[in-house]
Amino acid sequence: MKKTDTEYIEPLMLRAKDAAGLCGLAVSTWYELKSAGKLPPSIKLGKARLWRMEVLRKWVELDCPTIDRFEALEKK
Repeated sequence: MKKTDTEYIEPLMLRAKDAAGLCGLAVSTWYELKSAGKLPPSIKLGKARLWRMEVLRKWVELDCPTIDRFEALEKK
C-alpha cells in the first residue's frame, strides 16, 4: 500500500496476509477458510493468490457467506 502526505492509494488486490489482516484474521485461519470453501473467489496471478478489494467488501456486506452462496448471490 502506498501513502503520500496528501493521498492514499487503496490497493485493488490483496495477498492472503493483507486480506486476512483486513478481516481481523490470522493468515492460518484465512487459509483454513479458503480450504473449506468459505472465502470469496480469488485470482491466481503468476505465483500469487490475490483477492480483489471490491469482492472482499461485498463478501463482508453479505455476512461472509460460503463461496457457493456468495457466487449465487452475485448472480442475482
